[in-house]
Amino acid sequence: RCSNLATGRGILWPEGPGRHRGAMGQKCCGSANATPAVAYAAAGQAADGGTLPHLLLVPSKQSPLANRTPSTDEELLRDLERSAALLERQYQAVLRHPAIDAKTLARTRVLTRRLSQQVRRQRLSAANSWSPEPAGEDEEWMNMLLGSRKRFTSLQDVVKQVQLEGRIVRRWQQQRRCDGFESIGPQLDLGPARVDVDSWEAVDVFRLERESQQPLAQVFMSIWSSRNLCALTKATVEQTGELARAIEASYRQNPYHNRMHAAEVTSTAYYLWSQMASQEHMSGYFSDVDLLAVVFAAAVHDMAHPGTGNDYLVKTQHALALRYCDRSVLENFHAASAFALVQDMQIPLLEHNLPSPPADTLKGRIVDMILATDMAQHRRVLEDMASEVAAHGAPQDIDKLVLEKHLLHLADIGHPLRPGAIHKEWSMRVREEFFAQGDAEKSLGHSPAPLCDRAKAPTLSKSQVGFLSFVFIPAWRPVAQVIGLKASQPFEAYLAGNKAMWEDMAAAEEQDASPSAAQAAQEPAMVAESTAAMRPPASPCRRVRARKTTTTIF
Repeated sequence: RCSNLATGRGILWPEGPGRHRGAMGQKCCGSANATPAVAYAAAGQAADGGTLPHLLLVPSKQSPLANRTPSTDEELLRDLERSAALLERQYQAVLRHPAIDAKTLARTRVLTRRLSQQVRRQRLSAANSWSPEPAGEDEEWMNMLLGSRKRFTSLQDVVKQVQLEGRIVRRWQQQRRCDGFESIGPQLDLGPARVDVDSWEAVDVFRLERESQQPLAQVFMSIWSSRNLCALTKATVEQTGELARAIEASYRQNPYHNRMHAAEVTSTAYYLWSQMASQEHMSGYFSDVDLLAVVFAAAVHDMAHPGTGNDYLVKTQHALALRYCDRSVLENFHAASAFALVQDMQIPLLEHNLPSPPADTLKGRIVDMILATDMAQHRRVLEDMASEVAAHGAPQDIDKLVLEKHLLHLADIGHPLRPGAIHKEWSMRVREEFFAQGDAEKSLGHSPAPLCDRAKAPTLSKSQVGFLSFVFIPAWRPVAQVIGLKASQPFEAYLAGNKAMWEDMAAAEEQDASPSAAQAAQEPAMVAESTAAMRPPASPCRRVRARKTTTTIF
């Protein structure tokens, strides 16, 4: 038999039936007749989508481990501690269970000390290394986190002890990093009280702009603090604040697509996400990694926006339109600009401490969400979401990738859910930006879209009634179904009030225009009568002919 198996070194690298490697990866005998002393099973998912090793240590009937020497025990213990590094990624997600509280962590410290003493006391002695022990508090703890299953306690306890201790140390380190949020410094002044991002009525980006000129950084970092995302990502709070300021600085001083709009969309996306996540029927659907992707996508979704739309860039053969082949030009530009900035600043914002999803997968999801904000994709995004809602009776069964794309698209146009004054201000700003684009198109000899043409566009009230009725409300309905009737009532109240406001304004405009229209219709008849009165008397025949002619014309 292989000497590596006799010393317990052949446990980590299976080479196939009857073949194996040593613990450090060296080639072993390769004998087809070799009988492993341990069994090796694959379980769990690695961060890159592959399988992670899960060691199930089972002695064979003829295992030489029963006659091992103390020096062999020390070597085996070192090998097992090395294997703990491989197993750690598999169990991280489980150990980060959201139900863990301070009391449970205190129990963890006690159990860790107990397990450490047990390992030192037993030292893998032949008397009880392979025998199961009565279930105690440590067994109850692991069953609570990992589920009840058969474990081979002594050797597994070594792995658990290493992982639990490492988990506690990492949590303390992350907590210290999070505590540093209070002293970011004067570069990002969050004021005496951070933005209450968990209150819908408390967020007013126009007020934040007046008070700090940093509405996006204020909202973004308040979400970061409220959700303790510094414990998730490998980026420090200082790095995150620096990135938030850099993203905000990239936004231009446009009437609509500016840093206030970025803050508004980020706040709306977060609040809608949190409302979904807090519903009982959505329990366990979202994770903090999902929030990280949604919030970052919202913050950068209009980064460096030039103030003109895709149609204008395509018509004028802009360099961006040529680069992105006339397809979702600005959305591709925003996504590319965001990740170029992250790369230049060397900030690992998407690198997190969970085994999955990997940073590359998160990046792909963020890009998809940004591309979904293209209004040319509105119908497709809406149909995908409506199909998911119709196909699944339970909201938890909805495809998360479809939901998050629709969520950001809705947040991008979500100001109708705000109080009337805020919604009206955004409506006036987007109209101003549209007209500026239309004027630029006319100056270049192009025909602008109707909403961008000052001469042809309907009144603001009529255009907003159409926008709410045919664009926003159909997009809002699937999200309202996911959130639930009770949680969606405040949004419904604001939406109904805003729609009624525009309808009343449109009706008043029509009423004001009605007398003018009637008067304009009467003017030709009055002119004809005056002209006829000034003509000399005509013969009866001529008078008849004139009357017939008048009837034909008017």
